[in-house]
Amino acid sequence: MATDPHSVPETFRFACADCGHVWTTTFQLMFFTDPLDTSGLTTQEYVDEEGRAVRSPLTEAVCPKCGGRKVRVREVRGHS
Repeated sequence: MATDPHSVPETFRFACADCGHVWTTTFQLMFFTDPLDTSGLTTQEYVDEEGRAVRSPLTEAVCPKCGGRKVRVREVRGHS
């Protein structure tokens, strides 16, 4: 029987280089281990605030204001 995945919150601050829009979003970083995989490898997946699985915000960030892809991302440290 599979166990529930372990998760940790990760908060990122985004800044669009096209329009200057700045925003902060918290994702749940979920860790999964396949109980049938004898190598014990773990996979991870980001889940957004609405509960949707998303690509890594570190590589796939898009500005919600202008749709620009020139987005700088920084992890917010010390946020719970």
